[in-house]
Amino acid sequence: MTVTTLPNRTFILLQYMDLWREVWTDGRTLPTNVGGRGRDALDPKYNGYSVGRWEDDYTFVVDTTGLAPETWATKSGYPHSVEAHVQERFHRSTKHDLSVTITMDDPKLYTKPFLIGETYFRWVPNQQIDDFTCIPSEQQRYLKEMGDPAGDPTVAR
Repeated sequence: MTVTTLPNRTFILLQYMDLWREVWTDGRTLPTNVGGRGRDALDPKYNGYSVGRWEDDYTFVVDTTGLAPETWATKSGYPHSVEAHVQERFHRSTKHDLSVTITMDDPKLYTKPFLIGETYFRWVPNQQIDDFTCIPSEQQRYLKEMGDPAGDPTVAR
């Protein structure tokens, strides 16, 4: 993950599938007319619509709504509606350490807000984002090594 800032927005670049997100930091509010009907309605987006603000010197809070409802909130498959509200809290605990805590509130599908997960990042000097290429043999190797490292007991190896 790489984070870069401009005066009115922040970009979050992810290696997986070469995704990037735009987080507006110019004081605007989240849109309320996503997925509705009408002339001013916005279409849902894969990464939704995000606004960010600094809570203190070490915590950047990102609020997102308007996520395309056919996507999942995590690899585990939490469904969500277009009205879901996701909050990410990026907290820098040391010069080299960053944690991201993600919660979701979607009253249309869930009875209360819940923690989606927490991820930790460590800055590595001179680290570069590699290209993500969807090559079937690389996908099979990834699934074998990362997706099921213990192996499938029903498959002879």
